[in-house]
Amino acid sequence: MTSVLFADTHAFSRLVLDYVSQNEKLRPFYQYDCTPEAVAEVIKDKQKEPINRILLADTIMQQYTHIDLLQSVREQIHALQQENTCCVVTAHQLNIFTGPLYYIYKIAATVATCLQLKEKYPDKHFVPVYWMGSEDHDFEEINHLHIFGKEIVWDDKQGGATGNYSTHSMDSVLQEVQQILGTAPHAETLMDIFKAAYQQPTLAMAGRYLVDALFGQYGVVVVDGNDVAFKRQYAAVIREELLKQTSFALVSEQISQLEAAGYKQQAAPRDINLFYLSERSRERIVLEGNQYKVLNTDRVFSQEEILAELETHPERFSPNVILRPLFQQMMLPSVMYIGGGGEVSYWLQLRTLFAHFGTAFPQLMVRNSFMLVKEQQLARMEKLGLTIQDFFRDVEELKKAYIGQNADEDIDVSGYKQEVEAVFTRLQELAKSVDVTLGPVAGAEMQKALQSVEMIQKRMMKALKQKNETALNQIEKLKTQLFPQQSLQERVENFAPYFAQSGQSFIDAIIADTDLYQRQFIIKTIV
Repeated sequence: MTSVLFADTHAFSRLVLDYVSQNEKLRPFYQYDCTPEAVAEVIKDKQKEPINRILLADTIMQQYTHIDLLQSVREQIHALQQENTCCVVTAHQLNIFTGPLYYIYKIAATVATCLQLKEKYPDKHFVPVYWMGSEDHDFEEINHLHIFGKEIVWDDKQGGATGNYSTHSMDSVLQEVQQILGTAPHAETLMDIFKAAYQQPTLAMAGRYLVDALFGQYGVVVVDGNDVAFKRQYAAVIREELLKQTSFALVSEQISQLEAAGYKQQAAPRDINLFYLSERSRERIVLEGNQYKVLNTDRVFSQEEILAELETHPERFSPNVILRPLFQQMMLPSVMYIGGGGEVSYWLQLRTLFAHFGTAFPQLMVRNSFMLVKEQQLARMEKLGLTIQDFFRDVEELKKAYIGQNADEDIDVSGYKQEVEAVFTRLQELAKSVDVTLGPVAGAEMQKALQSVEMIQKRMMKALKQKNETALNQIEKLKTQLFPQQSLQERVENFAPYFAQSGQSFIDAIIADTDLYQRQFIIKTIV
């Protein structure tokens, strides 16, 4: 296992890179340093908050009634009732079959970090939590997965919160996944997990089953925020949002300050950052005059009516990306949130919102990134005289560098162009001394000469490419394998082929190699 600096991957925004390096420009936008020592302060602040731990544990237990509860998970849920228990949290949408690899990496990071913090704070207990994004309604973001370069799509858009989607039409997707995985050593075990998961009636239940099957043994607790008990506790925030639109002003000001510091906005706040949930829709709530309207529906409420609706049915009000982090943090005794670059960017817009509602902003950690590289791929790179770090460069740039390293002669013509320019500059001066109108003529001829030099270089490069065609094809193939769809591997590929090959030890190894505080992009060698 090796690592690469996040900056050297060329895959993260300047905001993320500056946060990872703890740039002082960002200090006003977060509360705690990214160190294990800072967690002591987070714990102290979090313990001041009035979290109803008994209700929390009871609500989560109720959410698990549709599956057989593992003892490891049961103990973690019960531990949430104790004042010395904290959570390390990540969250994600309900991607079918877990979607891209980083879904697995995020949850693995909660496990690894809890173990690490337990060693540092033995008198505390740390529970890894996966907060399901069951209220999200962007079906196109979660309805597909990629295995061995093939996209598998679940084409059954039902509308509304994806957690409520029925899984009745998942059989064809299961069959396609099974066919692609074939007879790998642990494919049957994985398919048994998938089939049992998607026998659950809804996508939220399937998502819980799947995470529990893969991570339950490590004590990961799955929490679904789309629960009337949680929404009732959040009702005061929802009420203020409806009446005063507090979040828009607070977050807009933070965004202005971030932009003044040179960073781009990540998530735009609305006047009202709430959706209205019904069985098959999740639509924005807007205030027009003195009426609250639910977009794309006939629902219209007066102020009195919408507050009565909140009182009677708080579960029908769904926070958007601006209010969800606060919701999550108010429900849980969470000391840390682990997210990807995009998530960390929009969390940095929210500190004043948290402060307004008297909620500690968690220690905000960028998840570990992994690139899984096979031994034969590394061997091929070595034979080519390249390293894994080289492959983070543009493929054409990489090919050109390879040719330059392996050509018998240096075909860099910049020196020749300088000589041409020097000769023509003197010639231009001579021509102007004879007739001033001849100066531009000499200048034009110089440009033609320079273009001729460039043309010769291109022809030499073409000849060298033909001479090194086999090696260049190998470079391009490796680049495509490691960066599918010209993106990071973890943002495209699913975990299934790796689990089918190695079984649960694949997840064990990811957990063992995760250390958020090192803040590195990890290169992991696999068989």
